Amino acid sequence: MKKRKFYVVFGVLFLQIVTSITLATSVTYGMDYAKAPQGFQVWGIDLSGLNQEEAYQRLEGEMPSEVSYQDSMYPLTVTQSQEGLRDWLNSQFAPESNSWWVNALNNLKRMGPKQLSPEFLDRNEIYPQLENMAQQINQQGMPASIQMQTGHFTIQKGSPTIVMDVPASWEKLNQSGGSKSVPLVVNSQEIAPNEKDLQKIKDKIGDYTTFFDSTNGPRTNNVFLAAKALDGQLIKPGGEFSFNQIVGKRDKEKGYLPAYTFVDQKVVLDDGGGICQDSSTLYHAVRQAQLQVLERNTHSLPVTYVPKGQDATVAYGLLDFRFRNTTRGYVYLDVRMGSNWLRIQIYGVADAEHPVLAEPDGYPIKPEFDMK
Repeated sequence: MKKRKFYVVFGVLFLQIVTSITLATSVTYGMDYAKAPQGFQVWGIDLSGLNQEEAYQRLEGEMPSEVSYQDSMYPLTVTQSQEGLRDWLNSQFAPESNSWWVNALNNLKRMGPKQLSPEFLDRNEIYPQLENMAQQINQQGMPASIQMQTGHFTIQKGSPTIVMDVPASWEKLNQSGGSKSVPLVVNSQEIAPNEKDLQKIKDKIGDYTTFFDSTNGPRTNNVFLAAKALDGQLIKPGGEFSFNQIVGKRDKEKGYLPAYTFVDQKVVLDDGGGICQDSSTLYHAVRQAQLQVLERNTHSLPVTYVPKGQDATVAYGLLDFRFRNTTRGYVYLDVRMGSNWLRIQIYGVADAEHPVLAEPDGYPIKPEFDMK
């Protein structure tokens, strides 16, 4: 009898305890499930005790609203991304079941610190905006330039190539929760040659002059046009120079005239006749500079402007004069013409294999340096 009474009393007490826990849990669920638990952080922002709308307002105010590059700011449209934020918060706050006691138990699981760094930005919304910004930011760079004027070099500064890295900017933006303004990823690359490269061009390592009959107008015209094309050419260290590539096709459209030239041991009229004097003069300057000659061909008959067998004939598409810059820096071709002479000087960075050239000897008439 006593044992039965004990079980009855125990059952009543157990029922009261379960009822109390259930009521307490129900109250807790009703009061707390719509609020973020203690220690609930997103992007390091504490949302403890905030309801869903309050949490949205707090996080929405921290979503990136602009990107920057240097002193320029670019606003972002984040309408779709804001909708994504609402959807995510709804998944965090909305009841998971139609059963209140299941949700009450789940609410107990939500208790305790939690730090999250979710991604809300909509790629389909943001990426096209970044691509449009890249079109505004990207810039094609310009190499530095050099020119000989009145016996002195003048150098014009270049500008770097600017390229916005759209994929990297998107990744940076997508991981930047809590930052209102995010710097874009923009790469800068100098175009060779730069100003420092050209400042090293100081030494004369080659210098050669040849003479011609200035009364032969068409031939003089052709020599001048080729000289103009050669003047100011820069060859990078290790770079290859091609006469035909620089001067190009010798035709009427470029102003070249028919003049006598050697073909198969015959003297014939041909557009551009005479420019072999330019290539031969350059060849001798290259020899003085001790640069590597890659291709040279001789005429079928002797010429008058250089010693026999020391010429360099060219024929577009057939014969070329080529050499390689074997110095440690850029080399510069300074090409000048007088009334009856052609002078080609090579400037660069002198070393033991390419020493500074002493004052050339043997000119019948010293060419004036400032004439072109």
